[in-house]
Amino acid sequence: MSRAGETDGHRSRRTSGRHAEAALPRNFSRLWLGSAASHLGRMNAAIALPLLALSLTHSAVFAGWVAAAGTFPSLLLYLPAGVLVDRLDRRSVMIACQSARFAIALVLVIGLLTMADPAPLLLGAAAADGTLASLYNLAEATLIRRIVPVDALPDAMARNEARSHIALLLGRPLGGFLYGCNRSYPFIVDALTSLFSVFMILKIQRGDTESPRTADKEARESNLRDCARQLIRDPFLRMLLIVCSATNFAFQIIFLMLIVQAERTFESSAVIGLLFTASGLGGTLGAVAAPRLVRKRRKFLAIFVCVWGWAAAIAAVWVFDHPIAGFAAWGVISLLGAHVNVALTVHLATHVPDAMLARVTGINNFVTGSAVPLGASFSGYLLSMVSTPRSASATVLALTLCVALGVSVYGLHRRKTQLKRRVRPLLLRMYLVPHRPRRPLNAYHDPTDDGRPCDGIRGGVAEGDIVARQ
Repeated sequence: MSRAGETDGHRSRRTSGRHAEAALPRNFSRLWLGSAASHLGRMNAAIALPLLALSLTHSAVFAGWVAAAGTFPSLLLYLPAGVLVDRLDRRSVMIACQSARFAIALVLVIGLLTMADPAPLLLGAAAADGTLASLYNLAEATLIRRIVPVDALPDAMARNEARSHIALLLGRPLGGFLYGCNRSYPFIVDALTSLFSVFMILKIQRGDTESPRTADKEARESNLRDCARQLIRDPFLRMLLIVCSATNFAFQIIFLMLIVQAERTFESSAVIGLLFTASGLGGTLGAVAAPRLVRKRRKFLAIFVCVWGWAAAIAAVWVFDHPIAGFAAWGVISLLGAHVNVALTVHLATHVPDAMLARVTGINNFVTGSAVPLGASFSGYLLSMVSTPRSASATVLALTLCVALGVSVYGLHRRKTQLKRRVRPLLLRMYLVPHRPRRPLNAYHDPTDDGRPCDGIRGGVAEGDIVARQ
């Protein structure tokens, strides 16, 4: 390929890992801007939809169904979405998803302006938007591998992680503010951000996003069972699958417990909302610091530190038993969780074949994401059964300690196995391990030749030689 025809991705691959930030190509910047705008618009609409449902129907049950409609369909469709993304052009999938989100937001705005009772639109809009968002996120996560060089992947994944936390931090207050001005404003902003995302994705060069023909052939031949086997056989992915599922379940209890404590302690809802910004701030700081730790290639040690850090944060919640201490610990949990997410996404992008990356990611997201609604439903029953919130935090602390101990035992076992693999060849070289000497097979002894060796393959006396000598 000529120098003039080189793409941004190919030029950046020739830069060294020391200048990883400069190695991020223009295509990634375009993708990041478009996805950041879309994510901000979606968070803005996600907070406005339940508020609108509650205002139209005055039913908390219907508002809860609208909030759930944006979560459950996307969770259930992770598996088929992974299959679809692996078999189609990922850039085209992203453009189609954002175009559909623009149309849904536009229909919702028109319904709010023209319909007397637009409540029936809310359930369908929430379900469709959540489904399209999950499909878009899978396509984006797998497309980054094709447009970003390997040395720059930690920075790219860290920027995506920080983008998610910043959008969550700004999107919710923006949605509340816009809804207070006019109930259709949040969805107008959502439509505009989706349109801007389409424009930025169209500027990504198609040649950098296409997969090789061999990858397409592998994608057609492999199935979900092969992808699940790929996930389970990888030690790091297998460990994170268990760790993230258990902690996602446990942290939902802490989340609801902090809401209950804050409602009892503070009368202002603005103060409660301000306390919840600790999660976004902690996640953003963790994402900024994550690339340095990931580049050291000590992934198992990083997970070990993060899990024990989570246990220490939960212990602080149990000891102090106050909402301010609880929200500070929640920020620490988000900070460490950002490290885990960046390490996971980088490992997926570098160790999973491109042909099955979307399906492996979808299976992982489905398993770990299923723990969130399960933990949320269990937390309500647990808080209703215990006498004080401190008992609930003690339950979470016990579960987190079990996870931390499991990670520690697994790490020691893995370290012991690695030492055996390294030491055994050295012992064999130094003859510290007894071994039986082997008899040479390239010669044998013929007693008829008075002890003179004769060349041959098998031991014993060659019959032809004996006959000749007689």
